[in-house]
Order: sequence, then C-alpha cells, then structure tokens
Amino acid sequence: MHYKKRWQGMLTICRKAGKLTMGLEPTKDAMYQGTAAGVLAASDVSEKTYKEAAYFCRQAKIPLITLPFTKTELGQMIGRASGVLGICDDGFFQKMQMLAKEQE
Repeated sequence: MHYKKRWQGMLTICRKAGKLTMGLEPTKDAMYQGTAAGVLAASDVSEKTYKEAAYFCRQAKIPLITLPFTKTELGQMIGRASGVLGICDDGFFQKMQMLAKEQE
C-alpha cells in the first residue's frame, strides 16, 4: 500500500506541474516534440497499445516502464483513467525509475 501511495504522490505532483500527458496520442505528441523523458504503461493496456507505445519509445530513445497498476487504479490516482502516461520532466522520471526498481 505504501508503494501505491508513493506513486500516487509522484503522479499527482507531476500532473499539477503540467509535466504529465495522459493517453497514447498526447504522449506520442510529446515524444515527437522531444519533451517526453519517459513513458509509463498500465499493467492492463491492450497488446496493440503497448506495442505502439514501445515502438515510439524506441524511436524516441526513451524508456518505457510497465506499472503494476491497472488503468482504473491509475485513474483513481490522477483523476482520469489512462493506460499510457508521458512524463515530460527528467527529474520526475528519474525518481519514478528509482521507485519502479524498488518494487522489482
């Protein structure tokens, strides 16, 4: 539970700072513009969506992290259900990478 609260805090701060894109298309736009530092995917995104996100991440040379949360759980954390989130700040994304490694 503590792990989920930490993620919720990070995502909330990121969203309030205007550094979070929600959904595949806005995240792809952020990758094209070079503003996305990394991408997060919910554990239950469709295979097609995951493959598309992974493809664009490889093209943009940015990391993709699959979270242990469903789209519904992410929606509860950030106020809108979304399977793909773009993080548009290096500092936020580095902290999220460290948080993800703690769970491994």
